[in-house]
Amino acid sequence: MIESCILNSKLLPYAEKLGYNLVFSEDGVAGIKRVTLKGINTNYLKKQINRLKSKNVLIFIKPLTLDSLKYAIVNKGVNAIVLDDDNVRIFKKTMLNLIRINDKFVEIPLKSSIKTIYFGITIAYKWAPNIIFSSCANEFNELWSPISKIDYLTVLGADEEEVYKFVLFNPMKLLYEFNSTNL
Repeated sequence: MIESCILNSKLLPYAEKLGYNLVFSEDGVAGIKRVTLKGINTNYLKKQINRLKSKNVLIFIKPLTLDSLKYAIVNKGVNAIVLDDDNVRIFKKTMLNLIRINDKFVEIPLKSSIKTIYFGITIAYKWAPNIIFSSCANEFNELWSPISKIDYLTVLGADEEEVYKFVLFNPMKLLYEFNSTNL
């Protein structure tokens, strides 16, 4: 099992005790390094993505404008898009269709509000089948076990089959796609 976001690699022993075999970490000390870029404008994103492409890291974009969201969706160098309380308002129907057409991964931190998490569950059925729910933990008490994630998302109304996809299958699919493009 894979936890797709920890902010501090010192959490690896705790993640392993919770049942994770691999983590994507922002500091890159443990697991696979991921970088989350905040997208205010596309020029900044272009420069940063070009700089990171050769470094064998997962690139996540947290778009803050409609243009940066559009750019993140169509750019093949971007592995996933982060949706949270700060940017949920820009995920309109046209952008969701673009996400579906480009088969892009969308990560939703479980630190987000229930409204945002519920929005993520509902868009998964029609527009964004590659949703990943992550802990994005900086402290050990912020880590979610896979079973806790499954229970929480099921309580919020997600279909049990879909929840397994969100928590177990989609992170592995992201890793597979990342490894296959970096061989």
